[in-house]
Amino acid sequence: MAATAASWKREPFGDGVPLPFAATYSAAQFARIAEGLVPEQMEDKWFIFHESPYLFLHRSWTGLPVYRLTLAPRGDGVVVVEALWSSTFAKDDPAAREYEARLLDFLVAALLLRQPTPFPRPSGVGEPAPGVIQHHVAGTALPEVAAGANGGSPRAGASAKKPWWRFW
Repeated sequence: MAATAASWKREPFGDGVPLPFAATYSAAQFARIAEGLVPEQMEDKWFIFHESPYLFLHRSWTGLPVYRLTLAPRGDGVVVVEALWSSTFAKDDPAAREYEARLLDFLVAALLLRQPTPFPRPSGVGEPAPGVIQHHVAGTALPEVAAGANGGSPRAGASAKKPWWRFW
């Protein structure tokens, strides 16, 4: 059953800052994206739902909106015509917006499309052990790549490792 706005607690999406994010998804990919994601356990960090023409991404614990994509039909799929980062979190920093676009790409690919996608670890941020930031942000344990590596595409060179929750 597809996630809806009523599937989880959430705050409405208000103002946002544009992100440099562009993507096209096939009809099959869009069908998976439109299913969304309802958290099932504590490690699930995101609540994601589609309400045409928007795809909303909210943090699961707080219900705060983080991203909103506007999708438009194109050929046999959809294209992202606008990507917004909630003004609650947005920084007036082009590098931060670029990183958020990479993170958004990761979230859609890994959580919704279930593609083995390296997490774009932010540069210059220390962590006590590998994977801590990724688990905190995404609730996943996929391979990491420094933001901007592999020609700027987090999926380049992705391994076929499964997310940690698929091991049990």
